[in-house]
Amino acid sequence: MKVFIWCNVEKFSDGCYTEGNVVVVAETEEIAREIANNLKGCKIPEDEVPDDVREVLEGIAYFMQ
Repeated sequence: MKVFIWCNVEKFSDGCYTEGNVVVVAETEEIAREIANNLKGCKIPEDEVPDDVREVLEGIAYFMQ
């Protein structure tokens, strides 16, 4: 599994918020994008690549800033 992160997605909600971040845990980017785009109001264009992709090791994703 991998964690896919898209930052500053222009359309991620039907609410009043814009330019939010989307985080999806999935096997592939294609599946992650499908999951995100099935959320009400979320639209990640095909040409928008994730800002970060991390492997999930033993059920835990590690992030260091």
